[in-house]
Amino acid sequence: MNGTTKNKNLAAYGGLLLCILVFSVVPPVFGQSIWTGAKLSTLMSDVIVTALMAVGAVFVYSLGNMDISIGGQVGVYATLMVLLGNKTGSLAAGIALSLAAAVLIGVINGATGEILKIHPIIPSLVFMMVLNGIRSIIYTKLGSRNVSLSSVDYSLLKQPWFMAVVLLGEVLVITFLFRYTRLGKNAKAIGANSVVAAQSGINLIQYKALAYVIMGLCVVLASVFQMGYTGSASDATGTGFEMNVMVALILGGMPLSGGMGAKVSCAIIGAFTYSLLDVGLPLIGVPNNMTFLVKAVIFILVVLITCRKRGGTLPR
Repeated sequence: MNGTTKNKNLAAYGGLLLCILVFSVVPPVFGQSIWTGAKLSTLMSDVIVTALMAVGAVFVYSLGNMDISIGGQVGVYATLMVLLGNKTGSLAAGIALSLAAAVLIGVINGATGEILKIHPIIPSLVFMMVLNGIRSIIYTKLGSRNVSLSSVDYSLLKQPWFMAVVLLGEVLVITFLFRYTRLGKNAKAIGANSVVAAQSGINLIQYKALAYVIMGLCVVLASVFQMGYTGSASDATGTGFEMNVMVALILGGMPLSGGMGAKVSCAIIGAFTYSLLDVGLPLIGVPNNMTFLVKAVIFILVVLITCRKRGGTLPR
């Protein structure tokens, strides 16, 4: 383990431990404790959505890429689940349609950049605009800014134990794929050096597309819990989630350039750290408009610690 990797691990684990310490020590002096049943339930609901997306995004970020259509996907998928759930009395149709859409979007997002030789973020930018447009059309036709699930019992999706089991299951599956199969090994090789990877016989189009598909499937799973926590969807559902994922991964020590330093643990640590900040800061008296500033300062500090290279702070 080299010095850079040690710095990343220390910053990531240290940040999480510092958050736990702060939100354990400060509330007795002022503010509310985060370690109560109701607050822990809120924290878990925040963690589950961010973590499910971030764990799946490890594949894409290991390529040195990112997807900014995540928020749009969550918004459309959650809306489909509610609308079809009310019509059919089951979430199955909405989930199935969302999975099909996620696969299609993932293939196009992953393959288009390589085929057309354009920056990989451009296809996801196009999808972000398309999905936001679709969402806007849906709610305009509905004549309402939100829709509620009325025909399906979604109480299971709000249970902390069920959230934990689903998250653990996803982590185990993604960890196996990322560490022990060609999917993960080739994704990291492409992120380390795509030219060398191609010369070694790795099909860049195939493995980039598969990385985006895996992330898309995890985004659908996150959308289920995002919709299930409130039993509704709105024209704002998913807004900013792509930034939440990026911030969580970087807080967890994920290198923006991808490559061999990418780890699933980055997603878990980062998601818990980000959610602790998101839920805990208002509880200890930090005004809502100041929480963004505090998180921004922490984010910058972590980036400076974890992403430094000889040639500069950010490698790409």
